[in-house]
Parts: sequence; structure tokens; C-alpha cells
Amino acid sequence: MSRFVMESNNLWLMAITDGTIRVMEGAYSPDLNTHNVPRNPSDWKQAARVGSNKYCTHRELEVFGVAFTGRKVEELRSGIVGQRMVNREGFMVGWRNPGGGSTYLRPNSVLLRLNDLYQWSKHGVQVTIPVETAWDRFELTTGKLMVGAAGAGSAQKENEELKKQAQEKDDQLAAKDKQIANLRNALSAFV
Repeated sequence: MSRFVMESNNLWLMAITDGTIRVMEGAYSPDLNTHNVPRNPSDWKQAARVGSNKYCTHRELEVFGVAFTGRKVEELRSGIVGQRMVNREGFMVGWRNPGGGSTYLRPNSVLLRLNDLYQWSKHGVQVTIPVETAWDRFELTTGKLMVGAAGAGSAQKENEELKKQAQEKDDQLAAKDKQIANLRNALSAFV
């Protein structure tokens, strides 16, 4: 069987409990500035199925030039298993099934955009993320800001600005503490 190549940001990986990775194609690409993703399960269709069982159309997967074969396919599957889909840029969509239960995407599932990114770098995939998007760039499991993403974007800029402001406030407080200590010393000289 051949290798499936993720050639579009509109292809999403969904790992389910049958040990396979399903490649889903959305009816339209996500709009990274408005949080807009295909919201209805009917907007998605299965493009391929990757894995080693007899129902799979492909045994291998390729993302930005990195091949996933054999054990690497299973490692990728276990990393994304659950009620979410991830595209080659790391953007994720989750879903909730009314009444709970199944991890499969159902016709009545509710689709939601997830703010965090999938950390492709742990698989050796280098992803370039647009500088300014409405999607945050934090790794899903650790919550840490993803470093090394091209122009880590507004979240990193805001974080750096807040650190700078906090340091300025600390410096101002240190100066005030020094003034108070000097006034106390001067006052004690008079008493």
C-alpha cells in the first residue's frame, strides 16, 4: 500500500480506538483569524485511513516531508487519540457527542475549535505558523508556549510585554522601598 501525503491544511487526522488514523477532509479550510472551522459532521468526509489493519487504505503517512511508518504511525495515533482532529499545522478541532459515549464523530456531534496546538516537533515535523492568528500557540499537554514556531505570534508578544511591565513595577517598588528605608534612617537620627 502507498503512503498518504498531507498536502493540504484542510486535511485533518483523527485517531480512534480501532487502532487507525482517519484522514478527514473539511468542506472548507479553517479561517485562522475568526476561529471558523467546519462545524457540522456533514461538512467532513474521510479521505484516507492509515494503519496496519485490513480496512486501511494506506500503511504510511507523510507530514511536511516527515514519513510515519510502522511504529511511528502508532506513536502518532496514540498522541492524537481522543475526541479531536489535528491538521498538519497543528491546529485542532474537538467534538462532543450529545449523551457522551462514543469517540466517533457522529451526525449530531458538536464541533469546537481548540485553542492549543498539537506539538508536531516531537515527531520531527517543522511547522511554520502564521505570525498573527486567532489561534493560540500553546502545546496541548504541557500548556507551554511553543518556542521555535516561526513568529510565535501575538501570544508570545503579549507574554513578553507583560514580563517587561512586571519588571518595571518591581523596579519601582524597589526604589520606593529604598526611599522608605532612607526616611526611617533619617527619622531615627532625630529621635
